[in-house]
Amino acid sequence: MFARRFAFLALVLAAVGCAQFDPPPAPSVQKLENGVMKAGPSEPLVVQFSEAFVQKSLRIKVVKAIMDADENLLDEQSPPDLEAFEASTVLAYDGAAPDDEARTFGGSFETDGRSLTIDPTKAFAVTAPYLLLIEPGLEDMEGHRTRPRIRIPFTYELSGGGKNTLPTGYYFFILNVDYLATQIQVFSYLEVDPETGVWRARFTNANRREQLNSRPGCPSCSGDTPICALVPDARCVKPSQKQEALDEYVDFLPESEPPNGYFFIADGFAKDENQTTAFGTAPFLIQVSVGSGGIMVEAENTRISGVFRKHADERWKATGSLSVEVVKLNGVGADPTKGTFEAMSLFPAEVEAAEAFGIPIPTDLGK
Repeated sequence: MFARRFAFLALVLAAVGCAQFDPPPAPSVQKLENGVMKAGPSEPLVVQFSEAFVQKSLRIKVVKAIMDADENLLDEQSPPDLEAFEASTVLAYDGAAPDDEARTFGGSFETDGRSLTIDPTKAFAVTAPYLLLIEPGLEDMEGHRTRPRIRIPFTYELSGGGKNTLPTGYYFFILNVDYLATQIQVFSYLEVDPETGVWRARFTNANRREQLNSRPGCPSCSGDTPICALVPDARCVKPSQKQEALDEYVDFLPESEPPNGYFFIADGFAKDENQTTAFGTAPFLIQVSVGSGGIMVEAENTRISGVFRKHADERWKATGSLSVEVVKLNGVGADPTKGTFEAMSLFPAEVEAAEAFGIPIPTDLGK
């Protein structure tokens, strides 16, 4: 009897094991390559799906990519800021209420059961980071539904420059690259042409260095956490600890020489648009040594694209996206990756404070 039961159970398990998993519809965006749109900002946005879907179950939003340090959107934070999230929503489509202007707005929408074509009322901003959101509950014809909110980041490249007010000077950038969850911190010197928008910049590695331990207010640091950090509070940290906010730049010093330092040169364009300055690069190469083992990460044909804004305190700040055509680990690899960046200008007194340790921020642009 036991043998028969065991055989029956084995047969059932085998049958279950042979059953194919049928996932819900998977979305993709036409002409989106590694986070960058190859279509123009006024052209239709076409969202395709891996299979037919129930139209009334499709709810889509395009929002400005405004997130906190944990990458929570405005309506995902605690407490949620629903009013600000609504203001950040560029367009929305609700398949259950396509004629309700409160739930479907920002463009005209057409669906053929396998795709949704969005013709925006207003062209997307160049270099501004966006997120396409597929809300939970998208259902295929067999009743399989998506559960989490799906995010698809995208941006549009700046193809040329123009008149702009972005000042020549010193900046600090944080580049967060999806590959190996790598974070790159760099001091930079930008030289910007105010008429043509053409710029060139030298980006110099920013490291947590022992010289910082001599600052007033620093605790005694050693062992696994040998470097003093003062922002957001005084503490000892590992040199490799990631930066969570731009204000933490004060806990870094420039280092351009190997084995711990590096620099790269990039060219690009800037152009004033709607009280902001669009900012983008031509493709450039990044070579970064990661970790104590000297692992070399190469990012070929890297592009960054974003928007600078001048704030009330005269500081310029930017957010945006980055894309990498080929990423290599110790010379091996052929895959693309993407990520985000943020940046801010540095005031003269802040540059002087950083250089007071005897390590200048390089300004040689290799011309």
